[in-house]
Amino acid sequence: MRESDDSAGAGAAAPPRTGDARPRWSRRRALGALASVGTLSLAGCSLPSLGDVAPLWERDFPDAAGAGPPAATAEHVVVGGQDRRIHGFTADGERAVEVETGGPVEARPAVPASGGPVHAHSTDGDLYTVGLSGERLWHVEGLDRDGWLGRQGSLVVRADPAEETITGYDASDGTRRFRRPGPDYPSPTLGDTVCLLARPDSAGEWTYAALDSETGDVRWRLGPDEGYPHTVVDDRVVTVRDSVVRLRRADDGGVLWRTAVDGDVGGVSGPPVWLDEDVYARVEHRDGPDELIAIDYDDGTVLWRRTVGYELEAVTATAEGVFAASSVDDPDGGILIRLDALDRDGTQRWQTTTDIPIGGTVEALGRAGEVLFAASDHEIAAYDPDDGGRRWRHKPDTSRIGVTAAGDGLYVSYRDRGGVARLPTS
Repeated sequence: MRESDDSAGAGAAAPPRTGDARPRWSRRRALGALASVGTLSLAGCSLPSLGDVAPLWERDFPDAAGAGPPAATAEHVVVGGQDRRIHGFTADGERAVEVETGGPVEARPAVPASGGPVHAHSTDGDLYTVGLSGERLWHVEGLDRDGWLGRQGSLVVRADPAEETITGYDASDGTRRFRRPGPDYPSPTLGDTVCLLARPDSAGEWTYAALDSETGDVRWRLGPDEGYPHTVVDDRVVTVRDSVVRLRRADDGGVLWRTAVDGDVGGVSGPPVWLDEDVYARVEHRDGPDELIAIDYDDGTVLWRRTVGYELEAVTATAEGVFAASSVDDPDGGILIRLDALDRDGTQRWQTTTDIPIGGTVEALGRAGEVLFAASDHEIAAYDPDDGGRRWRHKPDTSRIGVTAAGDGLYVSYRDRGGVARLPTS
């Protein structure tokens, strides 16, 4: 493929990454009736305040005015700081990494599930790679302070808006696998074997090229009518276009099934589809709350549909069930997180409206150890996955937090005072 084939056309409109970008406030006003009946009747009960939980350990960065969002493996947590350092700790809180960078590290590091090395983008524009025992490995210079960085398998991908390039590197030694001209938005979609890049065609419509993760060669392409590649898991890709969900093979892009969904698959916050043992999609309704639908992984049959809050923002699926976080109006003003727990067959296990207010979107939802956790951008709480009872709440003395989890570890970083902590999950 020629380098010029992946260049961005001037003035091309950004693709609809999460569907129709209607103003978020308009749906809240349209669904104001939900607030009039109260969140108690919507979700069974609201939880009383249980106070704060003590972290298992906490580490401050005395020279940092703030910290970025953390990333974790089963045995480590890594976070960047305004003190121009990459900080890493073991799951027990022992320091493992302290590497200086040319500028503050404000973005989440790229940390693979398999362990190091780990990668961080600094506001000096450079990409830094370090081992989890603290050694500095390889380093690539860049220009943009806000460049995007991702890691999947042995591939590290960096998007540099200043250079208008997207570059893939070998994670272990920094060997360049490919470089393509490209826009900074949307960011690449990474899988184990392919990296999907966006480009506008001559008419300004967005198309996509799937590059081989090892060689950078183009394996296949998607035209503007074939859907946005929202997620890649193992050897499967999910694309969405005009509420048609397609499951494709990652090696050649071939369609295994296509399902036309009744309703608008999309939204304005977070991804509209999630891929696990089945495919889960958000269906938005202009005149009512969102729905979560499950689509059979093997044949594309719609298995079930369940109403959630008026904006579904996050879904996590485990062997024990499917959990969804959405937003609902607080009768006293503001917006709260609602949680729904479903069995794999769609049976409602429990539903509750939390007392976690959100000003934007749900920061995090997931399972760690024995708890389900949900977070806004300034507090986090843990719940019993079996009955929805709240285990604890953590509302630190900071206006912003970052959250990550891996294995039994659940970590929070303090974005405007510099530090990281591990929270209990048993």
